[in-house]
Amino acid sequence: MTWLRELGERLRRSRVSIQIWLTLLFLFVTAFAAGTAYSIIYPRLEGILVQSAEASFNQAFENLEDDIANTPQLDQQYINTYATTRGLSWGIVRLGDSEVLMGNPDEIDSEAVQIALSEGRPDTELREVESGELQGQTLATYAAPVEVPGESEAALIFTRYYTESDISTVTSDLRRINNLALLAGALALLIAGFSGYVVANLLARRLNRLDVAARRLAAGNFEERITTSVEDEIGSLGETFNAMASSLKGAFRQTQQEKARSQVVLDGMTDAVVGVDRDLNPTFLNLRARELLESSDSQFHDRLQQVLAKSRFSGQITEPEAQAGDRIIEIRAAPLEDGALAILRDVTEQRQIERAKAEFIANASHELKTPLFALSGYLEMLEDEEDETIRKAFLEDMRAQTERLKNLARTLLDLSRLDANAVTFRLEEVDLEELLHELRRDFAYTGREIRIYAEDGVPSVRTDPIQLHRMLAILLDNALKYSGGREGGQPVEIDLHREDGHALVSVADRGCGIPETEIPHIFERFYRAQGSSRADGTGLGLALAGEIAHHLGGDIRVQSEPNRGSTFSVELPLSTQPGE
Repeated sequence: MTWLRELGERLRRSRVSIQIWLTLLFLFVTAFAAGTAYSIIYPRLEGILVQSAEASFNQAFENLEDDIANTPQLDQQYINTYATTRGLSWGIVRLGDSEVLMGNPDEIDSEAVQIALSEGRPDTELREVESGELQGQTLATYAAPVEVPGESEAALIFTRYYTESDISTVTSDLRRINNLALLAGALALLIAGFSGYVVANLLARRLNRLDVAARRLAAGNFEERITTSVEDEIGSLGETFNAMASSLKGAFRQTQQEKARSQVVLDGMTDAVVGVDRDLNPTFLNLRARELLESSDSQFHDRLQQVLAKSRFSGQITEPEAQAGDRIIEIRAAPLEDGALAILRDVTEQRQIERAKAEFIANASHELKTPLFALSGYLEMLEDEEDETIRKAFLEDMRAQTERLKNLARTLLDLSRLDANAVTFRLEEVDLEELLHELRRDFAYTGREIRIYAEDGVPSVRTDPIQLHRMLAILLDNALKYSGGREGGQPVEIDLHREDGHALVSVADRGCGIPETEIPHIFERFYRAQGSSRADGTGLGLALAGEIAHHLGGDIRVQSEPNRGSTFSVELPLSTQPGE
């Protein structure tokens, strides 16, 4: 059976269809059953046929047995006549040495004599001659116990040789039975193989339908279903498959909804989210991450991969400042079971604000210390100075430093209130030309020439007159300071006209001007351009003017050229309807 197990192992390892499996199984079972039946039935049939042959040989002695039983003494002539008429050789032999007492038998089968005398009944034996001239023939021996005067035990025997033709009937019967058995076995194998193939084919079709449906389901077709009219195990399997497909469809739909919801949340985040696998290959990116990675250089990509790789072994880590071109990105990375996750936040503006706050505090501290130190020095000198003229000059300087402190404190307070949206703007109709003439009267004490050019028909604007006046005053004060001081300098020109649905107020001077590279920074707090050291200032005036313009819904534009002067233009929206 070793070869059978090896064959089964090979078939198990190879991909064989169920038709072949079941067909082979049917053939094997049928062959085993036929072989078992043949091995049991054939020997019995053979024994029956041999017994039948013995019975036909024994029929010749039925009458003789009766005669022997009824005759006290054997009649030699009767036995001789009986044997001659039937073509038999006869004889009487003695037990022990098998000596022939009467007759002339051809050959004696001592086994038949022993059985007949030991059991006390007639016995017939058939034995094939294995050597000599009669080799191949069959010796039939009939032995029956008889009483012979002067002998203790003796047996009457009849013998006859049967050639192959004499027993051909039995052999041919056996051969015919054998052939019929083989034919029946072959027919049984054919029927079993065909039946197995048909049954296997029916099963295979239904199983193949399940296989095709499972493949389609695995490919994402959750509408696939199995229809069957046979309520058996495969039908029950089909119903289970349909229930599984329905469950998977619902679970997949819910997963898709959750995925879409998560994607919407991720895409709506202002921070970039990057997920990677174990090999640091991206698995998902939100919209902000795609934009950031597409616009950043390779050095930032390398740095990001280093942080992600490090997080897989060190846990959560934070890279506070990673340079991505002109932007500063904060990277927070954490390990996942099958990779890592990073959240990228653009902190450029935050860092700029932090630096601006630090610079603001440093500059404000410096600006506050300067007049305070000056006041402290003047007070010490006043204690020792007795000249009234000098003391008066000290007091004037102290008053100027005190005014500087007041202006600085007021400007800082206004900026902080604007940053906190704590300033209330009271909107009303303002006549710009009238406001400009009022502004010129406020600066008349400087003795400088201030020229006003106003276009006819410029309508009034709806704005806060106090804040607008303060913004224009800052621009006019700067123009006077940077164009020759308070007295004896160049005139300052103020122009009012309409432009593209806006009212444009321009303040122009002929002072030192501003370098082009510094114009983007002049509205930053405490920033002072080159040449500004020739005039007093804190660097907060233009910052405050810019904040006011922004809150009034306007804008400030600058045109400047070194050593030729600057023009600051305030753009204010006009009312679209009267009284609006």
